[in-house]
Amino acid sequence: MNDISVCLLSASHRAEAQSRRIADYLNSEYLDGKASLIDLFEAHLPMWEGLPLSPDDEARVNAVKATAEAADAFVFIVPEWHGMAPAGLKNFLLWCGAQQLAHKPVLLVGVSASAGGAFVIAELRGSGYKNARLLYLPEHLMLRDVKDLWSGQECRASDVYLGKRARYALDMLTAYAKAIKPLRAQLCEGLAEFPNGMS
Repeated sequence: MNDISVCLLSASHRAEAQSRRIADYLNSEYLDGKASLIDLFEAHLPMWEGLPLSPDDEARVNAVKATAEAADAFVFIVPEWHGMAPAGLKNFLLWCGAQQLAHKPVLLVGVSASAGGAFVIAELRGSGYKNARLLYLPEHLMLRDVKDLWSGQECRASDVYLGKRARYALDMLTAYAKAIKPLRAQLCEGLAEFPNGMS
C-alpha cells in the first residue's frame, strides 16, 4: 500500500455481520492488516436529521468523519437487504460529505447470503456518489453465499477465483488512489462554489 491509506467500511449495522468478517479478511489477506475500519454497527451513528447532536452522538460522528477523512481510498462492503443497501450506509453518506470523501476511489463489494448482491452495486452507482463526489471504480466484487466464502472450511474453486479477483480489484483501487491523491486538492477547489452535484 506504500503511502496509501485504505479504509474498509462494513456497511451492516447488525452484530456479528458477514460484512465485518469479510472486511477483516480483506484487511488481513490483502492489505497487510494496515487498513482502517469503519464498522457501522460499532459506530452506532445517529440518524441524520440536520439538528444539533448530543455530546455523545457528536463524538461518534466526529470519530467516523476523522477516520474517513484520513483515508485515500475506500472499500465499501455492502450487504444486500431485501434488494437494497442498508439504511445505515445512506446515513453514513449524509454525515460524511465532500470534505471526507470527495475524489477518493471506492471499491464496491456486494455481499449476499444467497445469490444476490447486484442490486446494491447498482443502487450505489446510481445515487451514492452525488454530493459526496465519490469515485466508484469500474470494477466491483460480488460475494455470494458469503457464509461459505473464505470460511476456513473446505477450499472451493469459487474461494480461489474470488481471492484472485479480490487481489486484482484491490490492486486497481491502490493504483487509482496513487494517481488521484496528488490531484485531490485541485479537484476539490470548486466545491465551495458548487457543493452539490447536479441531478
